Amino acid sequence: MISRSDRPAGVAEFRTLREITGLGAFSEEASAIALANTLHAVWLRDETGQLVAMGRLTGDGGCFAQITDVAVHPDRQRQGLGGEVMEGLMSWAETNLPEGCYLSLIADPGAEHLYRGFGFAERFGMARSV
Repeated sequence: MISRSDRPAGVAEFRTLREITGLGAFSEEASAIALANTLHAVWLRDETGQLVAMGRLTGDGGCFAQITDVAVHPDRQRQGLGGEVMEGLMSWAETNLPEGCYLSLIADPGAEHLYRGFGFAERFGMARSV
């Protein structure tokens, strides 16, 4: 049984889920900072309490917000959990972010269909790492 949890991900499990889903693991320091600066998150856990899916909203919460870290454990993919994470994030965003707030995300190839279902459209964007 998978259910939504009020218990936020710890740094280690956040890093582990990112790594095993191919998102890459940031350093412990960077991950701790990121988690502390989350606007809203959806954490899905199994009956043992293991984190099996997650997604976060980050940003300033006024003009800009970004959906990040949407990840589903490889053993739990294709079960609708990504959609459940997105439903939770979008519900919170539509209720709590001000009108006109620019909501963005960067999708890995192959995940575009999930995000299109929530009204996201492809735009030109650029990114780089520090």
